[in-house]
This record gives sequence, C-alpha cells and structure tokens, in this order.
Amino acid sequence: MEKIQPVNALEYEALVQSVRPRTPAQLFDYQVEKLVVAKLARYEHADPFRKKIPEQGLFLLVPPEPNPQELDLDHLMSLVVLDEVAGVNYLERSYLKNLIEVPIGSVLLTDVEDGRARLNVKPSVSREKIEAEGRHAYTTWRGIIHGALFPEVLKHHNLDLVASRYESDGVPILCLVGRKPELYGSWDDFADPRWGAPSAGSVLVP
Repeated sequence: MEKIQPVNALEYEALVQSVRPRTPAQLFDYQVEKLVVAKLARYEHADPFRKKIPEQGLFLLVPPEPNPQELDLDHLMSLVVLDEVAGVNYLERSYLKNLIEVPIGSVLLTDVEDGRARLNVKPSVSREKIEAEGRHAYTTWRGIIHGALFPEVLKHHNLDLVASRYESDGVPILCLVGRKPELYGSWDDFADPRWGAPSAGSVLVP
C-alpha cells in the first residue's frame, strides 16, 4: 500500500479557504486510506460516496457513529496525532450523550466549517445558531474524526463539540494543550477567541 501523505498545516489552511492543494478525489482517497489504516472504517463505508464528492468546500468522510457508551475514547484520541504527539482523553464515556439524532451508517459531511467562523462565541449560542441556520453541529465522534484526519486544525483553534453533552451541562471539547491534543469537558459557557464550534451544511447518506 502506498504510504499516506498527511495533510500538512499549509494544505489544511488552503482547504478551509477552498483552495484545493489536492483534487477532490485525492482528498477523498486520503481520508479513506487514513480511516482504513486506523481501523475506523472499511472501504465499503466510502464506496457509496465516490460519486457524491463535492467540487467545492471542505468535506469529511465520517464512519458509522457508535453509541456514545461504546466509544473507546482513550484509543480514539491516540489516533489524533499532531507533530508526532498523540492525543489523550479525559472524559468518561458513560457521561457522554448526543443531543441530535445521527444517521445509521457512514455519512459524508459537506460544506464543512471547522469552527473558525464561530470563534469567540458561547457554545450555547453556537448550538442555537447552527440549528437556526439549518446546519449540522459536530458530535464528539465527528470532532474526533476531524481531528484524526486533520489534526492541524488545532494549531488554529480548539473545537466546541456542541451536538454532544457531557454530564448534565458540559460541552465536550477537542483542544491543544501545550503540544498535546486533548479531549475533555467544559462547564463554562463563555466566549473565547481561541474556541469555535464546527458544523456542516449537509449530511449525505449512502
């Protein structure tokens, strides 16, 4: 198998600004191979979307989302590797739940906005605005998949995963502490210029 060439910081910044350093097909293949190698997906999860790859905007292939109580968060965060530093988890999965219904099976998120448009916005406000705009907020699973595929996002900002809840009112967050990616929960509903809630314009199913 050909070695997967990671998407570096310059490429990622180009992607989110809709400047394609790779063709849509190449970007899709990169995501598929990385997810398969990480044992997060199988090739058949990706096959139905090969004719649905968007020509514009960032997209994200998301494998079938497990029940939150079945997530091995420690292992998943070990797959979020930035500059050779693996991520760590500080959440207990039994306290994690989704606030939205997620489709069964793999999905393709299109028109992905990685959260930089909602920097310095309270998570509660981001959740309301994302829903009002008809967009789709990130669950913890979607955030981890984004981080596993494009960890360079954390060099720009941290992610509020507002479609999930931790304990009674905590928000799962994917962030960079020092040089290490971390997953933990925040109970402080405050706006911060280093934090933003990602979302997608559409969720395509097979």
